[in-house]
Amino acid sequence: MDFKQGLEEIVLFELPSDRSAYHLLLHLTSQRLAWFQNDDEATVVGAVLTPDLTDFAELLRDVQSWLCEARLHAIRFEVDGRTYVLEAKQPALAPG
Repeated sequence: MDFKQGLEEIVLFELPSDRSAYHLLLHLTSQRLAWFQNDDEATVVGAVLTPDLTDFAELLRDVQSWLCEARLHAIRFEVDGRTYVLEAKQPALAPG
């Protein structure tokens, strides 16, 4: 892996508690470089994107599925200096 290129792209996820951040960190570290940071302002998990062009989309889908498992409705994330909201993946509706 080319670390210089990979370290240029970082996604920060803001979590509601240390516990949820720790669980997301455990989930992510099996597949990528990630870390936990807690200060007076926020509890954050950072994740490094790989040079793969689809990695960002794959990361968001992975975290979106994790949100559902963790029973969280949504979290904020930051990439390229902009803040967004990622909502949990909603289960498909059964045909009625």
